[in-house]
Amino acid sequence: MMKSLYSGVAGMKTHNQRMDVIGNNISNVNTTGYKASSVTFKDVYYQTKTNASAGDATVGGKNPTQIGYGAQLGSVQQVMTQSGFTYTDSYYDCALEGEGFFQVMDSSGNIFYTRSGKFSIDSYGNLCDQNGFMVLGVAGDPTGIETGQSQRINIRIPAVDNNVASATKTVNGYDITISANTFGEEGNISFTIVNSDTPYATKTGQNLTIYMDLDRDFGAEYLEQINENSTDLEKEQAVKNALAEFQSALNEAIYQGGVGLSDDVLPLNVDFDLLPKYEDVQATQAYNTLNMSYPVTAVDENGNTTNTGVTNNLDITVTARNAGEFANKYEIDFKTTTQSNVTAKWKDDVLTIQIPALITQIPKGLDENGDMQYFGSLQEAIQDAVDRAGSGDRALDVSVRAYTTDIDGRETGTITPEDEENGFDVTRGLTGTERLGLDNGRDNFFADIATALSTVTLTDGRKAAEQAVDDLETLRIQNDGTIIGRHAVHGLLYLGRIDIATFENPTGLEQTGTTLWRASLASGEPTLKIAGKDGAGEVVSGALEMSNVDLAQEFSDMIITQRGYQANSRIITVSDTMLEELINLKR
Repeated sequence: MMKSLYSGVAGMKTHNQRMDVIGNNISNVNTTGYKASSVTFKDVYYQTKTNASAGDATVGGKNPTQIGYGAQLGSVQQVMTQSGFTYTDSYYDCALEGEGFFQVMDSSGNIFYTRSGKFSIDSYGNLCDQNGFMVLGVAGDPTGIETGQSQRINIRIPAVDNNVASATKTVNGYDITISANTFGEEGNISFTIVNSDTPYATKTGQNLTIYMDLDRDFGAEYLEQINENSTDLEKEQAVKNALAEFQSALNEAIYQGGVGLSDDVLPLNVDFDLLPKYEDVQATQAYNTLNMSYPVTAVDENGNTTNTGVTNNLDITVTARNAGEFANKYEIDFKTTTQSNVTAKWKDDVLTIQIPALITQIPKGLDENGDMQYFGSLQEAIQDAVDRAGSGDRALDVSVRAYTTDIDGRETGTITPEDEENGFDVTRGLTGTERLGLDNGRDNFFADIATALSTVTLTDGRKAAEQAVDDLETLRIQNDGTIIGRHAVHGLLYLGRIDIATFENPTGLEQTGTTLWRASLASGEPTLKIAGKDGAGEVVSGALEMSNVDLAQEFSDMIITQRGYQANSRIITVSDTMLEELINLKR
């Protein structure tokens, strides 16, 4: 009679323990990385009333007769199935898709394992879990490092070096760098170069306006000394001198303005990756030559016109006074006129020059005595007209070269005196209209630099400093656990790697609380692997693994457990009633 009481108590006790497990599962339904547990029962030892016996030819065998003493807890088994993910805004949060565990270490050096990847970076740069335990793996660049003895992952950003603020531009095919004098954030200025006869500068905030003479032929005195006999070394030195002159003019304009830039900025330096060639540096003037041919005729004393058989060539070479590409825009219109004067007039970028069709003496004007004066040559007359028509940058130098070829093929400056002494009244006839365009003009290279540097912003000026995780622009954890950051100075950095531990029998791990496990004899020793390789799960950044508790299953198990508990309690009630009846027999 007493055995049933003990069986009922044992049954209630085991169902009570199962209810404890179910309650723990339901309580952790929202615990990150939690793995549910399942309960199994086993029966207790048995009292044998009769032993089993074997049969023979005359007597049959008998089965054993045994009475059990109830149930007891068989096992509490962890369910290590994959659960779903919840996505977060933190790149430090990690989930594992597949087999394995993250490793963490407490301050005493004890290593635990977890599926909860709620990680963060502490003030020392350690990658830690929510308990403050340090995540293990490889610290620093993991390239080529296989898994082995894991170490705490400490995120370290290399210190930045001193650096001057600078900007680089390409001018006429050459890379030129403008930089401050020394390192420092003060050098991160923007500046604009403006053409001005007076050098000075103004500063508003970090914006600097530099006024300097951009029409100046920088280094002209050095470049003009170069000739066909100059060596390459002499040409290179002339270019360097010209560069130094430009740089000096640039800084002189800033100093004149008194803008208050610190010594960390001034002077501004001009450097080339490749020193320009002498041929590319010197300024050239725009020019062109007009060739006009005309016959020479003569009139004798009887008024008869005679063709001398001589053809004169008149070459008029027009050269822009100032070197530069703008001069290439000029066009010259040559027109012949019946008048004896030479005139010149601008309209936009076209200069019209009218010259007499008959090249005779060209009147210049009356002198102080009232006598008519004449130009000494056609060139002088044209130059005078152009100078009077010129305005500002449009002023041109015009050189005229006139020569004739006589019957014997001799080149002379004009018709020979002998021709006139022989009774000829020589006339030279020009006809038609010709338009001449100028080309080959090029600015001084350093003036081009000043033009190209408007506007320029010097950047990346800094002083040496230690760097922290907060100085990273971005941080990412890849599927293989590699931690990658991008830094404004260093660029892409490999900062560490989270390694994964796998077990032959993960259900044999011992739970220690706070979603942590530790190795046991049943689980075996961990095998360290790179995430995504050799059967280890992949790391999913910005996500956390949810609990794998199935509420539907847990509620079903809870109902069955409740009914089992009730049934066992009835064993005790009925047994008690039967004992009461037994006691009543004495009455």
